Order: sequence, then structure tokens, then C-alpha cells
Amino acid sequence: MLESEKKRFTELLDRPKEELLISAGVGTLSEKYLHAVFKYYYEPDPDFHEVGIGRFTADICRDKDIIEIQTRALKRLREKLEYYISEGYYTTIVYPIPHKKWISWLDSGTGEISPRRRSPKTGTAYDSIYELYNIKDYLSSGQVQVVLELVDVWDIKNTDGYGRGRKHRATRNDRIPLELYDEIILSEPEDYRIFLPEALPDTFTRKDYTKLTHLDGLALSGAIKILEEMRLIELIGKDGNKFIYTKG
Repeated sequence: MLESEKKRFTELLDRPKEELLISAGVGTLSEKYLHAVFKYYYEPDPDFHEVGIGRFTADICRDKDIIEIQTRALKRLREKLEYYISEGYYTTIVYPIPHKKWISWLDSGTGEISPRRRSPKTGTAYDSIYELYNIKDYLSSGQVQVVLELVDVWDIKNTDGYGRGRKHRATRNDRIPLELYDEIILSEPEDYRIFLPEALPDTFTRKDYTKLTHLDGLALSGAIKILEEMRLIELIGKDGNKFIYTKG
């Protein structure tokens, strides 16, 4: 991605947090700051924010172009997408993925925040697979594109869970974006080829795919379904209980 885009994102982070939250009209709920930053990143003019489209409200709308910023649960967009497509709108779904993540804990008793600790996990495009599967029926419509935003974040969590340190199943207090790392645009079926590892054989099984992507369970099934939907792979048979696929 262009350095100018990273710079523009960083400049938004330099603005007072409350200013973005109030201007974006998103309040102070968990993850709303991240949402507000991306709203201004994609559309600096607040006149085009929170636009009524039928009985729905789009995060951003200019003419027939809609942008929806969704930090989780893309399945919540299905009803909107159904309507937007039927009315001739073109929708861009912005889905942030934590790339590098640091975690702090907010003590519910003292209000103190612990020093930041780096999570060992590094986010990738594959972290979007399960969510993309939930809207797979719209991805090949020609009216929907997805932008995966890999962003470094600081998660501040409340010690309101249970177990040692009250950290198990604790809620998030806030998610602070730190830096934009990369953007991956999924507009055409061919763009989804990023989910086909180069080392994957032309003919392969699900086990072969798992070895290279480390996806399993619902994420594995979702990836296969999406790749089939985009006609990038095809089921050609079975070997015992193993499904055999070939690259398209």
C-alpha cells in the first residue's frame, strides 16, 4: 500500500479521540474508536456519514457508493447487502484485522492499566475467512467488494472475567489503533486467489490445504466454500473419505 495512505491514517490518530467519536456519532462503546478512525479515513466529510438508505443506515454513502465498516460479525450485514444490491448500490465492506496486537489490563478496582504486552499472534488475511463465509452469497454479485485492513492495535481489557486475575472471558474496554500495516482489496473473484497458497498442489485434499494455511474446522470449510464460489477450485472426486479438489 502507498506510504501516503499510511500517513493519512496516522494523521487521524493524532486528532483528539473524543473529536472523532463525537463527529462520527458513534459514542464511546467498545471498538467504536477504531470504527470512527476508519470512517474518517474513507470519508473525511461527515456530511456523508450515517446516511439513510431505505430503512437502513449506511456508515458512508456518496451517490450509489456505500461503505460499511464492520469490526466483527459480517453476518449482520446480510440483510443490508440484500437491499443495497436490489437497489443498485455498490458496497465496500471494510473489515479491520488486528495485525500486531498489544494487550493491557484495566483493574476494575483501582482503575490502573497494566503495561502493554505483545500478543504472540500476528494477524493475516486468513483471519477473515470465517467472516467472509458468512456473506459468501454476495461476494460474487459484482456489487460488493471487501477491504481487509491489517492494523496494529492496543487492546485494553477489563478484569471482569473469572479465573486467575479475572481474565478469562473478560470484556474489552477499548481497542486503540496504532498503525495501518496493509490493505488487501477483494473486488474480483481472482482477488480471492490470495487464499490459495503457492505451494498448494494443483490437485489437493483438505488436509493438504490445512498443512499450508493452518485452517481447520469451520474456517477450513469456509475457505473451501469461498474458493468454490469464486470458481478458483473445483471438487473433482473422492478418495475414500477424502475430497479431491483441483485449482481453477
